[in-house]
Order: sequence, then structure tokens, then C-alpha cells
Amino acid sequence: MWNWLTDSLVAHPEIAIFLALGLGFLIGKLKIKGIVLGPVTGTLLAGVLVGIVFDGIDIPDLVKTVAFVAFLFALGYNVGPQFFAGLKGDGVKQVILAVINCAFGLGVVIVLAKLLGYGPGWGAGLLAGGLTQSAVIGVADSAIAALPGLSAEEVKEMESQVAVGYAVCYLFGTAAAAFFLSTIAPRMLGSKSLAADAHEMEKDLGVAKEPGISPAYYSVVRRAFRIDGGTVVGATVADLEARALTLGHRVMFHDLRRGGAVAPVRPDTALQAGDVVTLAARRPDLVALDVDRWGEEVDDEELLDYQVETLAIVITKKSLAGAKIGPAFAEHAPRLFVTKVVRGGQEIPWSDDTVIHRGDEITVQGGKDEVEAVIGDLGYPNRAKDSTDMSYVGFGIVVGALIGVPTIAVAGADIGLTTSGGALIMGLVFGWLRAKSPTFGQFPPAANWMLSTGGLCMFVGIVGIMAGPDFVSGVKSEGLSLVFAGLVVTLLPMLLTMYLGKWLFKIPVPINLGIVAGANTTTASIGAITDSAKSQVPVLGYTIPYAIGNVLLTIWGAVIVAVLA
Repeated sequence: MWNWLTDSLVAHPEIAIFLALGLGFLIGKLKIKGIVLGPVTGTLLAGVLVGIVFDGIDIPDLVKTVAFVAFLFALGYNVGPQFFAGLKGDGVKQVILAVINCAFGLGVVIVLAKLLGYGPGWGAGLLAGGLTQSAVIGVADSAIAALPGLSAEEVKEMESQVAVGYAVCYLFGTAAAAFFLSTIAPRMLGSKSLAADAHEMEKDLGVAKEPGISPAYYSVVRRAFRIDGGTVVGATVADLEARALTLGHRVMFHDLRRGGAVAPVRPDTALQAGDVVTLAARRPDLVALDVDRWGEEVDDEELLDYQVETLAIVITKKSLAGAKIGPAFAEHAPRLFVTKVVRGGQEIPWSDDTVIHRGDEITVQGGKDEVEAVIGDLGYPNRAKDSTDMSYVGFGIVVGALIGVPTIAVAGADIGLTTSGGALIMGLVFGWLRAKSPTFGQFPPAANWMLSTGGLCMFVGIVGIMAGPDFVSGVKSEGLSLVFAGLVVTLLPMLLTMYLGKWLFKIPVPINLGIVAGANTTTASIGAITDSAKSQVPVLGYTIPYAIGNVLLTIWGAVIVAVLA
């Protein structure tokens, strides 16, 4: 039975790939000291296990290359809007810190690799794992394969070194980064309580008005009241809404029941005693305005049962970029409520003073007719769709791969972007174009996930399978030095970046930690930081550096091979 299983996997390597993926996603769900390994690391380890147990599996390089090129295009597509947005405005400081972090990290890797006598394989593995950037593996493998004078066996050996180095350094580096940034770094930056600092920033940003209030504090509510007298009788809807606004509270009338009939209100509708009206507002506005004094609250199902639409809109209008949410929506969508802001794939804390970036996905809520009426004044509706514009995605990958083919001779070696590097660059451009004008290039989250996470996991699974037979011997020969070097590579750039953020740019601690996590592309760390801060404020510093870090660290995969060759 065992021989049959082994023979089947050797004869049909596609079965081995899916075995690595299945086991990898199970392993990726495991938690070590609260840190989740994730599907990429899990699949790499599963691939190594499959390669060790079922020795002799041979997978064509073409399969690995296709998966990796697809992943890089999707990666560029995802971070493209934030990458270009960060090159101007308030994001410049974050860009500078991210570039310094990545450049210093590369320098640390080069110095340690020279001291330890590492060649391109071990050096690239140290870079990929120590700086927690999985994409380095594929770029480094492509660069190694292009080195002149290497036999097929030497190329395979170096690629195995990349995989082993990554696996060892990534496991320790991810855990060390998450623990350091969430526990030790705040104290080193002078924070007595990261949660308290984050809460103070929430108050300054206007995203928290009372201690201990959860995000539901901003939920939109709709209630019905029967007008029984007081100053509201005889007042028009427009006057009452304006009166509330002068007190800093925004409420909106929607429907009215008078004499048994239900009808929408108009701005000039004057309220009468006995009218039942619906009010929509953020919960704190209704509480602060004390609308209960207008009359008793009633449960009028028919009156409250009007169509409400919640819609994510990608901001594409040039006039909105750089504007604050409050004034911008007061002018362009005064009868809508903002419920969520997503930037660079991460939900961020927001207030009326939050500056809008082009490409932000802002979720609004309001009456269906009111939402549909103002979509064109804001951007493009990101309605849920299952179909993918494969012509856009396919041609993007083709153009990127083609611009990566040409090379130039430098010191006797042919240097070029490679097809993977070209795919990353065009992913950035195509993602940015989609954010500017999202009327084309539909790339829904599920399909995007399949190319990005699915493509990367398939790639690292194959890398693990091919490296499996050499994994144990590699760990024995370089294990201790790799662990030590990996921790140095992980922590030194973080120390430099966070102190530059503090001393040079005077960045608040929660944002500073988000920048460091983003520049090092460590998603486990931003989760640990926000958990420790009990706030999403650190994410405000994460998105732009994350975009920059993904691009630069991926490129470093080719640089480190060229330097150490």
C-alpha cells in the first residue's frame, strides 16, 4: 500500500502538490504562543514534509513559475493604489521610513551573509525569512537559475538552500517580530500603555468620544417618534435638521405617517402634533440630541420598513482626494452615513476629519434612492460580482512578463527584471489604473485571493517538495547560525525604523509601530499590535509602508543573489 502511494505521487506530481496544499492550510491554522503560522508557512512546511516522506517527486519548473507570476501580479494589483498614493502628501514620511527600513535590512543581510560565508542560496533564504517576505523565494530562484556557469545540480542545491533558510528564519522571525512590536517596542519608545496611547489618538482623531466604547458606537440607527407637542410642532423638516446640525448632530427625517397614510417627507414638510416620523442618525447623535422630548418612541413596522442600501464605493473623483470625510460628504452626499473605510485592503479607524485617499473604499448607508443618486459624485460602486475581467488580468501579466524579458550585461552577467519582476510592476500599474477608473478590470476578492494567496501557496508548496530531501541536512549544517542571523535581520531594521520615526518625524507610538510592521510586511505583527493596543489606530501607519515593503523586499531577492554570486 505504501509503495503504491509513493509510486502514485512520483508518477503524478499534481497529487503531491494538492496534498501539500491541503496539509499546509491545516498546519497554517495552528497557533504557537498566539501566533498563527498562516497558509504560506504551513504549505511550505507541508511541502517539505511531503518531499521528505515521498522522495523522488519531480515537478516541472513551469508549474512553479506560472503560480509565482500570477501571485506577483495579484500582489502588485492589491498594493498598487497605496503604493502610488504614498508617493505624495502625508504618506511621504511613511514612504521614507519604509525605504530606509528595506534598504537597511538588505544591508544587514549582505553583511551577515559575508561574515557567515553564505552564497546566493543561503543569503536569499536569510533575506526571505528574516524580513518575512515570501515573494523573495521566487525572485531569488529565478535569479539563481539565470546565473552563468551553474549546473542543474548546483541550481537545485541553491534553491533548496533558499527554501530551508526561509523556513527556519521565517518561523522565528515572525514570532519575534510580533512579540517585539506588541510588547517590547512600545516601552522602548516611551509608551507606558500602548492601549492608552491609542485611545488618546482615537480621541484626537474623533473616532472615540467615551472610554470603553466599541466600534458599534458609530452604527446608524433608525427610530420612529410620535410628535406630541413642543417646539418641533410647526417646524419644517429642513429647519429641524439644520437646527440639529448647528448643535453638532446630524439627523435625517425619512418617512411620515399622518392620518394613517405613510409618505416620504420633503424639506418643507411642517410637522404636526400626532405625526409619526422616522429619524435616521448615528447613535451618539440621537442620544446627545435627546429627541425623546419630541414625543414617545413607537414601534411602527410599516413606517420603518423602507429600503436601505449599504454600498462600498471606491473613491475615484480627483476633487475628493485630500478632502476630509465630513466636509466632502456634507457637500456631495449629505443624506448618507459613512460606516466603514478600507484602505489598501485594511479597515482603518476614521472620523469626519479623516483625509480621503483616491482608491479608498468607503462604505455608505442610506435610503436606496439617496445612495443611488450620489454614486456618480463619489466614485464607482464596488458591488459584489463573481466574474473576473480575465482580459485585463491576462494582458496585464503578459505585458509585465514581456517587459521583464530583456536583459543588459553587467559585469559579465545578464541582469533584467525577469518575468516575475515585470509582472509585479505591471500589477502595480494595473491596480492603480483600476483604482482611478474602476469601470473596467473587475477582479473580485475570491479570484484575487486565488491568484495571490493560492498562487503563492502553490509555489512555496512546490519549493518545499523539491527541497524536502535536502531539508534535514541543511538544517543540521546551518541551523543555529540561521536562527541567530535571522533574528538579527528581523530586529535591527525595526529598531532603526522605529527610532527614526520617533526622533526624526515625531510620529506617535501606535502609528510608528504600524509603520514598522508594514515596512517589514509582517501581517502577524500588525494583528498583535492592534490586539495589544485594543484599537485599529496602528493600521493608519501600516498600509503605505506595507505596499512599499512588498515591492522593495521582493526586488531584493534578485539583488541579494547578484551581490553574493
